[in-house]
Amino acid sequence: MQRTPTPPEYSSHQINKLDIEIENPLFRGRIYWARVVSSEQESLFTQYTRHTFYEIQYALRGKIGMIVGDETPLRFDESDFVIIPPDTYHQIVDSDSVGARFIMAFSLEAKGKDEQKLLKALASPIPHRESPHMRPLLSLILDRSKSDDPLRREEVSALVVSLLLEVLGCISPPMPKSLPAGEGEEKIRVAEEIIREHGGIGITVSSLASRLSLTERHLSRLFTVYRGYPTKEAIHREKMKKIEELILSSGLSFCEISELSGFSDEYAMHKFFRRRSSISPSEFRRLGKRSGTGQG
Repeated sequence: MQRTPTPPEYSSHQINKLDIEIENPLFRGRIYWARVVSSEQESLFTQYTRHTFYEIQYALRGKIGMIVGDETPLRFDESDFVIIPPDTYHQIVDSDSVGARFIMAFSLEAKGKDEQKLLKALASPIPHRESPHMRPLLSLILDRSKSDDPLRREEVSALVVSLLLEVLGCISPPMPKSLPAGEGEEKIRVAEEIIREHGGIGITVSSLASRLSLTERHLSRLFTVYRGYPTKEAIHREKMKKIEELILSSGLSFCEISELSGFSDEYAMHKFFRRRSSISPSEFRRLGKRSGTGQG
């Protein structure tokens, strides 16, 4: 089957090296670099990695599959984008055979309380839909960045900052309006009770959303608005509490604990635990015994 060529504006393209400072009444920060990656020129797949900055992954063509954080699978469609927060493991593991994505690395520090809420939303790697202005801005950036003229470089810098502000505007939508005032908070309260009842074990975002008669995306949006993190994180936090309880208050082996916690094997539980606490389950048990919180 003949492959559809990638439009020139979305071919692999290293934008002029960026080091742009952001300083306005809302934020201060820096944009480090940006590029377009096209499957026509290079693989879209990446190694499992993490870094100290935020990263935009914006699907210009095709669908993208990622693993984010604690092996959470994430798929987003063409015209969607995801913000990967700092110190979050992630990897591109799947994509359409003909695709392109825009990546940009940046740091951000909020100046006011309202902007702090946005930073909480940035900590939740869930797909967002592009705005009508994002592609026109990106096309201008790609076109202008071909020139070495100093004025063009200044223009590119301004356009890149405008694109970032447009992205932030997409992530900070008004409160979801599909539920009456106060009902969103009640949905979250019920969801948290269900998660606690099961210790986060055997609960999926899909099953939880179904029980609450919501879509997965809307439920995660409610969690982000009311709690500052998505549904998956709420499940993982409760699951971590349950594992810690089993480690400290039972004499079960780690293999038995991993089975009770719904993992495929002990190694999967070990990896999950270490990513969330920076120590291994055995180290946690040893520390618990020293402090007198374990069985003995």
